[in-house]
Amino acid sequence: MSRTVPGQRSSTTTARPKRPLPSPFVIVGVLSVVAITLAMGMDWRYGIGFSLTQIWEGLTRPNAPMRGLANIDVAVLLGERARDGFLETLQMALIGTIAGAAVALLLALFNSKLGAPNRVAYAAVKLFNNVIRSIPDLLWALLFVAAVGIGALPGVLALFFFSIGVVTKLTSDTIDGIDHGPVEAARASGASHLQMLRTAVVPQVLPAYTSFTMYCFELNLRASAVLGFVGAGGIGAVINFYRNLGQWDRVWGVVLGFLVVVILVERMAMALRRRLL
Repeated sequence: MSRTVPGQRSSTTTARPKRPLPSPFVIVGVLSVVAITLAMGMDWRYGIGFSLTQIWEGLTRPNAPMRGLANIDVAVLLGERARDGFLETLQMALIGTIAGAAVALLLALFNSKLGAPNRVAYAAVKLFNNVIRSIPDLLWALLFVAAVGIGALPGVLALFFFSIGVVTKLTSDTIDGIDHGPVEAARASGASHLQMLRTAVVPQVLPAYTSFTMYCFELNLRASAVLGFVGAGGIGAVINFYRNLGQWDRVWGVVLGFLVVVILVERMAMALRRRLL
């Protein structure tokens, strides 16, 4: 029997277990995804015609958008057009979010099996919310621009419906996972369905609902930069104006300013959400 002398390492060492090889299913799956991606990207009948040469030529052509990065015009932010665009964007995002979130709270209660008074109301609200969420914010903006004209109003309406879809979905999912103890206590005390929702459900989901509302405000702030391209106002309309003129240095100046605004709003919203949750 071998003995280990103090201060001397044992000659018997434990071998490190070998890492198991990937299963054939994983290998075939990864190779299939790579093959399908390459096949869909190649320039043939069923491909999208991906070409690095074409991309490089587009980026380096005269008056290419990326050339404006070499001399960004930050002074454009001091102009009246950019200031009005930023202010209109904040107004659109704020009004659309608050109005949409207010409606979404009631819809979220009926969009869950716990909060709906009956199956008919549950199915109707769920169908309504699915229809709203299936329409992207850009399409909402196009519809309202055609209906009410160019300006901030179609942008507010588009963000209003977009907020309803987002906040309703997230809040209703939270309702389905709350503690049922207060709910059962409210029912045992003889409370009506609406009284049960007000006293046992809403207080539990209110912090999450507020967090979802602030998150939706961040989404609406970013979306406003796109809605302006279809005539729905905001900073997107300013970016589109300089883009049509080919003034890419000013376009990138406005984009840089908008990026700073989005980062600041996101940081403040994150700080508030941490306190709520």
